[in-house]
Amino acid sequence: MSKWLQNLVILTSLLLVGCTNTPVSSADTASGDINLDLIEQTSTSPKIEVQTALGGVLEIFDAPNLTLIEQRARTAAVKIRSLTQGGHGSGTYMVAYGRRIVATAAHVVRNETVMAIDGRDGESVVGQVIFVDQDVDIAFLIVPEMKTRTAVRYNPRKIYDERLIGTPITYTGFPSHHDLLTIRGYISAIEYEMIITNMFGWFGSSGSGVYDQKGRLVGIVSGIDVGNIGFRLPLESIVWVAPMSRIDREMLEVRIRTADHVGKINGFPGARGPRRGEASP
Repeated sequence: MSKWLQNLVILTSLLLVGCTNTPVSSADTASGDINLDLIEQTSTSPKIEVQTALGGVLEIFDAPNLTLIEQRARTAAVKIRSLTQGGHGSGTYMVAYGRRIVATAAHVVRNETVMAIDGRDGESVVGQVIFVDQDVDIAFLIVPEMKTRTAVRYNPRKIYDERLIGTPITYTGFPSHHDLLTIRGYISAIEYEMIITNMFGWFGSSGSGVYDQKGRLVGIVSGIDVGNIGFRLPLESIVWVAPMSRIDREMLEVRIRTADHVGKINGFPGARGPRRGEASP
């Protein structure tokens, strides 16, 4: 085959592959939001092999295994530690109402007013607790800008009913001694005023932000279930999630807008989350 014909075959193959990509229109990004439905299709696709007309492989593109939402969650996940007590929890670094915040579980902050927020490469900042709902088990802290973390937009999912069941979800947290585990699962039930999910959870993952496939914050990891077969047995694949839809959103906005400035720290030891749930009554 002559060189010009080879070039034509290669060019045609590339054009055919390019035609399968769905562009994001300006209308999708005009409000600052990206059409995540379109992006999800490409971010979860397997390897793409570009073949010539004669069947030979021209090039292989490795699509990322993580979705865009999971990638964002990994860059926003933080570890939360007490300045005076042992253990740790997880949280998500966000932007809301023009301020930088961290969402976590109420039982992670307990009755403390400030917590250590760890990023990457040794970065730590002080987070001031500004909102705690013990009944729902959700808390928020105001924090300064973090250099090693990328804040995600605060975008809570506001429904709390049977429509949630079956929703694929994901979170990134710090279970046990592990570093940045990204977990996938789905919503199994709505009961006991909580969201019941099928996904992995363990001590330390409490406080992690749970997202759906459109990037909406469904809730906060609250605890793992405890079975009862004569003795208490943690069921780490049944995870309780505190729903964002149950908090007082107007009060949260007031607390965020009026919060004082907080600063940097060097790093301290510190919040461990209890298990949630009993055998069904």
